[in-house]
Amino acid sequence: MENICIIVNPVSSNGKGLKEFKLVENFIKSLENPPKILFTEYPKHAIELAKDAFHSGFNRIISFGGDGTHNEVLNGILMGAVEKFNKRVFEFNQDEVDKIPLLGVVSIGSGNDFRKTLKLPKDVLSALKIALTGTGKPIDVGLFEYVDFLGNPSQRFFLNILSGGFSGVVTNKANKSKKSIFRGLTYTLSLISTLLFITIPKGILRHGENELNGNFFEFDIANGKYFGGGMCVSPKAEVTDGLLNVSVFKNYKGLEVLFKIKKLFDGTILTEKKLYHDFVKEVFVKTDPPSLIEADGEVLGYTPVKARVIEKIIKVVY
Repeated sequence: MENICIIVNPVSSNGKGLKEFKLVENFIKSLENPPKILFTEYPKHAIELAKDAFHSGFNRIISFGGDGTHNEVLNGILMGAVEKFNKRVFEFNQDEVDKIPLLGVVSIGSGNDFRKTLKLPKDVLSALKIALTGTGKPIDVGLFEYVDFLGNPSQRFFLNILSGGFSGVVTNKANKSKKSIFRGLTYTLSLISTLLFITIPKGILRHGENELNGNFFEFDIANGKYFGGGMCVSPKAEVTDGLLNVSVFKNYKGLEVLFKIKKLFDGTILTEKKLYHDFVKEVFVKTDPPSLIEADGEVLGYTPVKARVIEKIIKVVY
């Protein structure tokens, strides 16, 4: 018998998380073996809850919230595994990987970009049924090192995308504006306002024997296809190919990017001649001055960053 828990972020999407949970609560209670329900109470609480759930023996952990909640649950599960197996995640053998709980995702938040990559239904009850009973498929995740807001070196996993520069500033503004009456347009409104005032840093990117220099308006290190509420920044990305997709908007002006937004939404951005794009196992990015970075919709700190792909490390239900 499976031991299942659901980690619910009640404040995701400005309180929509709790409202959506209430709509499916009776269905959950009607199940023959109802899963344990855990509610987050503060930022990063989902990390703690997921880590505790791993150590408590749950073999299917469902994240009920936005992309940021999914990120925290992923980090909690893998942090728990690192503690249990007493080794770095990229050192796990297959037997240890097989002991990592399945991850289910029910997306409630503002962006839902990971849901789009996995092609999961938008309807919450439909997504929940898949998360509860579906078969897990092994996927890659990203692991990256960065500088946190206190100036300390830190590291984190990401499911969907790590990005910096313009997107870091925009995401920071959007997250602070979620209580606005325009919250459905927060990312787009923040994007347009940032274009007018952003300072573009000098940057350097290295992977393997390759090096890129220039003014880095934006860089993206993607496992999934979408970010920013549906922008298809990495249309060739696959969560099972053992690679990260790197894109750099080099030597772009702010207003110049405004005319490229259509290509971001329709998935044709790779036709841009000035866009640098490649597939990598590992990558290093440094900017001067340091750029804000975000992972799965949460602003975490600054460059420099060093990212690597961790192949097929966790089974996700989709």
